[in-house]
Amino acid sequence: MTVLRLTRIASGIVILIGIALFLYAVPTFYVDLRDHCVDQVCSSFYDTPPTSAWLDAHGLNSRIFAGAYAGLYGLFGLAYIGVGIVVFLRKSADLIGQVASVALALQGFTFNALSLSIQGVHPAIDFTLRAIEACSIVALMTLFFVFPNGKFDPSWSRYALIVILVPGLLRGFFPGTSLDLKYLAPTLFPVWVLVWMGSLIAIQVYRYRKVLGPIERQQTKWAVAGMSVAIAGLIVITLLHILQEDALQRNPFYLYFSDVVLVLCMMLLPITLLFALLRRKLWDIDPIVNRTLVYGSLSLFVAAIYVGIVWYVGVLFHAFSPWANSLIATGIVAILFTPVKERLQRFVNRWMYGENDDPLAVLARLGRKLENPLSPHDALHVVVRTVREALRLPYAGIELVQNGEAIILSEDGDPAQAPAPVKLPLVHRGDSLGHLLVAPRSPEESFFPSDRKFLDMLVRQAGAVVQSAKASIDLHFAAEDLRESRERLVLAREEERKRLRRNLHDDLAPRLAALALTASAAETLMQTDPATTKTILAELQTVIRTSVSDIRRLVHDLRPPALDELGLVGAIQERINDLSRPLKPAWNAEEAFSNESAPPPRLRFRLYAPDSLPPLPAAVEVAAFRIVTEAIVNVVRHSGATECDVSLTVRASAGGDGDGGLAIVIVDNGHGMGDRRESNPSGGIGQHSMRERAEELGGYCLFEAAPRGGSKVSAWLPLTLEVADNARQEGGASA
Repeated sequence: MTVLRLTRIASGIVILIGIALFLYAVPTFYVDLRDHCVDQVCSSFYDTPPTSAWLDAHGLNSRIFAGAYAGLYGLFGLAYIGVGIVVFLRKSADLIGQVASVALALQGFTFNALSLSIQGVHPAIDFTLRAIEACSIVALMTLFFVFPNGKFDPSWSRYALIVILVPGLLRGFFPGTSLDLKYLAPTLFPVWVLVWMGSLIAIQVYRYRKVLGPIERQQTKWAVAGMSVAIAGLIVITLLHILQEDALQRNPFYLYFSDVVLVLCMMLLPITLLFALLRRKLWDIDPIVNRTLVYGSLSLFVAAIYVGIVWYVGVLFHAFSPWANSLIATGIVAILFTPVKERLQRFVNRWMYGENDDPLAVLARLGRKLENPLSPHDALHVVVRTVREALRLPYAGIELVQNGEAIILSEDGDPAQAPAPVKLPLVHRGDSLGHLLVAPRSPEESFFPSDRKFLDMLVRQAGAVVQSAKASIDLHFAAEDLRESRERLVLAREEERKRLRRNLHDDLAPRLAALALTASAAETLMQTDPATTKTILAELQTVIRTSVSDIRRLVHDLRPPALDELGLVGAIQERINDLSRPLKPAWNAEEAFSNESAPPPRLRFRLYAPDSLPPLPAAVEVAAFRIVTEAIVNVVRHSGATECDVSLTVRASAGGDGDGGLAIVIVDNGHGMGDRRESNPSGGIGQHSMRERAEELGGYCLFEAAPRGGSKVSAWLPLTLEVADNARQEGGASA
């Protein structure tokens, strides 16, 4: 048998004992009040009992008096015991459910005067009563120290609980002795009472802010609300008895009414605990708290104003009757009621929900903050913080779309401790910029209509700020990309120069020097040994031809000669012709590509281009030729296509600013780039090279699926004056 099962059995036994004592105490209490608590002090009634004359004067008797109190306390006990039984039946498998059921069931019997009526009946009952009262206070305080997850967290709370419990347990088992705090130090006893009552709320508030998760926080709100109302009612009634003791004791109606108020306040505790323990998706308690604070504060204000005015008017005008004083006070209260109620409602709303009722004030404050010189990130952070503080939200952030990716550029609050945020689109002039992320105040809670109205207005106004910040951030990213591109360009150029220098110095220079020596040797032997001279000259011719080929290869790497001889369209057509020659039967794709052999005759190219192109910058010609060459080679090697269309078009730029551009489109009907994208989503080396060549000139190169299947490569190379000048300078530097 497990420990949890043993504690469940023990809890059930304790609850049954408490119920039995309650059922025995209710009729005993009624009989004791009816027969012994009129005209004389009795142990079951701790207030001044009414007299027979007072009861007769008000049309009452002892039976009605006893029945009123027995019914009130019996109803209180039934509510607590009923909730305790429900919790035990539904949650007794958990330790927290057992503790809660014991605390609730026993409080219904031990809180009021019912237990006083059966004291002294039998020593066994007296001992059982002390044990039940001890169990009741231990269970109640333990419940609030471990609610709602059943753990002592923080760990020091268990020791604080022990320190608070010890005086109560000693007083319960040893009343009237030196171990009883009330007997030993009567002035410290009220302090201890206030400490243990305050600790129940304090520990819940601490756990709510530092320990608990989202769902547990919502449960804690209900428990703290019920406990706060119960303790508030207890404190108010206690203060009323202290300040107006004589007036209350002289009027049994006032005594009974004070007990009714106390019972109603205390009955909220089991109801809220029942919701918190048994409902997984809790109702939102914030509106209830809001209205309770507003109307509770308003009621206290009205009562205070009414009493104050009646007293002041009575002192100032002694001749006025009490009815006249009351009439004047009522009129003043009626005049003040509406403006005071609106101010209280506004104050409570802002305390709980922020400034959702005054978005213009928030926008004005945001505008004043943005007047200061701020960086783009700081401007976004000001917007985010203003939203979060204005609505009292746990988290807010701004998510922008950069290069197709959603990036959170600014946030305020802890997203790990906040509920899942709601995304509100940020739009400026029809362009979607990103999203404003706002987390609800608690889990399972949605925004109120006033919150939505506030957020809609703020999002519209914040779009311009976000657009400005986004433009600055885009410019920063573009500058970074440009800097990296220039670095790569410089590095590539220097590497190319290094390669050329190495080839010229290590290969061609020694070879030319050797040619000179060989020619000198041939000149020396020409008269004496003509045969040897002839052999040397033949070898010299071979070396010269090889050197010429190497020099042509170096020149070709710098700029394809076909561009100068045939122009861009002719060079591309020649390359297509090279790839379209008939093949030998034993054709191998890799060998064919490495030897620049022809593909199978089944692949047909079509070139669409003007008869003559306008003069193009050298850099644009080279980039266009390299992009087209790499694209059609990829078609040959990878696509499995039967047709490939190459299109060259000179047209106005997309911006319409008058600068021209060269548009390149290569479309094939092969199987597309799906397989290669799965293995290499960013593309291969060839695609990367094509993209870099276009971006270096300020253009772009895109790879996508063709509308009718296959692949499509689209490139745009601008023909601006700056590009032309830079191209000429680069060409001159390379030359």
